[in-house]
Amino acid sequence: MVALNGPGAVGNAAGLAALASSQATWQARLKEAAYTSPSGVRIKFEYEDVAREFDKRTRAFDFPGVNNSYVQQNGHSSRRYPLRIFFSGANHDRVATAFEAALQEHGVGKLEHPLYGTIPVVPFGTITRVDGLKTAANQSVLDVTFWTTVGAVYPNAGADPQSEITKALGDFNVQLAQQFEASADFPSKLQQTNVKATIRKFLREVSAALQSVADTVTSVNQEFRDVQALLNEGLDVIVGQPLLLAQQISNLIQLPGRALTGIEARLDGYQRLADSIFASAAATPSSTLASGTALTQRTIKIANDFAVSGLFALNAVAGAVVSVAAEPLDDEGTPSTAPQFSTKPQALAAAEAVAAQFEAAKGWSDSGYQSLEQLDGAGAAQVDTGEAYQALQQAVALTQGYLVQVSFSLVPERRIVLTRARTIVDLAAELYGAVDSRLDILIASNNLTGDEILELSPGRTIAYYP
Repeated sequence: MVALNGPGAVGNAAGLAALASSQATWQARLKEAAYTSPSGVRIKFEYEDVAREFDKRTRAFDFPGVNNSYVQQNGHSSRRYPLRIFFSGANHDRVATAFEAALQEHGVGKLEHPLYGTIPVVPFGTITRVDGLKTAANQSVLDVTFWTTVGAVYPNAGADPQSEITKALGDFNVQLAQQFEASADFPSKLQQTNVKATIRKFLREVSAALQSVADTVTSVNQEFRDVQALLNEGLDVIVGQPLLLAQQISNLIQLPGRALTGIEARLDGYQRLADSIFASAAATPSSTLASGTALTQRTIKIANDFAVSGLFALNAVAGAVVSVAAEPLDDEGTPSTAPQFSTKPQALAAAEAVAAQFEAAKGWSDSGYQSLEQLDGAGAAQVDTGEAYQALQQAVALTQGYLVQVSFSLVPERRIVLTRARTIVDLAAELYGAVDSRLDILIASNNLTGDEILELSPGRTIAYYP
């Protein structure tokens, strides 16, 4: 008997042969759906359509004059199982509440999927419950996504996750600097002048996106300004030392990530920096080529501009990693022990933001290297050796695992749908058992503005943290 749901079994020859020869119908292969919490509570549920998805981690490398691409395979992501779960009957509300409690437990549960087999999973992201007392009485409906997970987030026994992330970032900084040194080509005064102009433009973008974050903490702000001064005033000298130049730019961009300020403000700053780089002419060789202005003598400038853009863009991702994983610094430069995250959704949203920024940088980089292949004489700048990318990918993956692990110990989010008009005062009293101390978090967590602060309309979804 071939196990079609085992690791690596789906799609292999033996599995397909067993499937083809099976006499049973798909209806006969459906199983009872249930979820068993980490503490051992098993709850059965009903379902409708089912699905699963995962990302295949691949990267294509193209070489001038060579047909086809070399595709590097780096495994695959967790499988994701989104489900709409139904409970019905006289006690549907109590069973749904018990199911919610099971989803809130810390650890890895067991999903008995009706179609895809029995899988160790973790409930991930926002979980929504709807009780349609008027439109669909006698049932509770929950939307939840389950993710598969490795047994241990970190392969080394006893390893501190933040230390592992710091090490991965250190490896990335070294690899990126070496990659920049290998690809940058500006021996002449004209080429150095062009590179300095591009660097100064991006330094202004760094200041616009991150200065307000750095300003919130005296120690971070002072060091940030010191590195800015070193780059601005000494650029004429260190432009001839690409390795040192790359290291100082990494220091500058990643510094504000350790400022003791709101995590959302830091992530937004790095996202703005990345967006500004992606939109620049220096970072989009395809637009230069399409305009017909890429004369032979400008080939090296286009390649150098893209190398500089990569230096800033990938460091923006690294800065986002620093924001969520490193211990923030106070005004005296002392690492703060205060928790960075207060709620489970906040930690998971940070994990998603870092992953999304990394994927955006990856797509931008792939597109840029494909454009550079059209240039003759671009030299080493046409080839991405992949070391810096792999080091950053490792840091991002460790960060996601760390944030998911952190989220298990944080306050979960719950949601209700209002069935009548309410005020924030009586709603805070009902949900939190207090008013004055909870009004701000109720307003902030639901983005309440204007008339909603006076009265909330029926049908409004409200998030709260019990």
